[in-house]
Amino acid sequence: MFIVSIHNLSWETLNKKILTSIDWEISPNEHWVLLGRNGSGKTSLINFLYGYATPTSGEIFVFEKKIGEFPLRELQKRIGILESSHQENRTQKNLNVREILATGYLSTIGLYSNLEDFQLEKLESLIQENPWLDPEQNFDSLSAGEKKKVLLLRALANEPEILILDEPCSSFDIHAREDFFQLLSHIYLKRKFTSILITHRVDEIPNFYSHAFLLNKGKCIAQGKIEEVLTKGNLSETFELNLDVERIHGRYFLIPK
Repeated sequence: MFIVSIHNLSWETLNKKILTSIDWEISPNEHWVLLGRNGSGKTSLINFLYGYATPTSGEIFVFEKKIGEFPLRELQKRIGILESSHQENRTQKNLNVREILATGYLSTIGLYSNLEDFQLEKLESLIQENPWLDPEQNFDSLSAGEKKKVLLLRALANEPEILILDEPCSSFDIHAREDFFQLLSHIYLKRKFTSILITHRVDEIPNFYSHAFLLNKGKCIAQGKIEEVLTKGNLSETFELNLDVERIHGRYFLIPK
């Protein structure tokens, strides 16, 4: 069984090819990094998976349901997504941390209704499990790193089967980045889920990620088990730069020649 199955997907807009002949299959509980330069087509590919756009050709199956032939909302309920800044910019500015987390259970951006009793219990349990949270603090007053960690917990509120992280730490310093991925690693140790991390930085891939998909100019360079894919040849082709790669304590680092 594949939780995601993409066959011969291509997308062309304004006579420009953005993605070409993409095939990709993801099994339950696998953790994939989608890696490539800015503008390589990473976010476009994920937009099709979530139903934000329709490809020019090809087929996409999520939870063995074909996108376009099954109610999209039912599939989206089983997917948690954390985008780089989109969600943060759309959140209501007057909400506190507790209320932001509550919107995750409601699958809304704003707080438009009350939680049911079982949701309230889950919310209070989530707050207790994360003592670094101040549930009464205004969300807009948090640091960028704190906001992203709250939005990560929000994305996981309904225990989605797939978690998509779209460049979650693109503007962070190294401390905020490591703090975010430490929280993600802690969650990984507590529960099973499938995830896709979109990034252009090899050095921020958590060491529990098992698979990699390399993308350049809309074409797949390599995909498969991470230790077989993140080679200097594949990464040099992906980033169009002559590179060496080192692995230290399970993390990868690129060294330009």
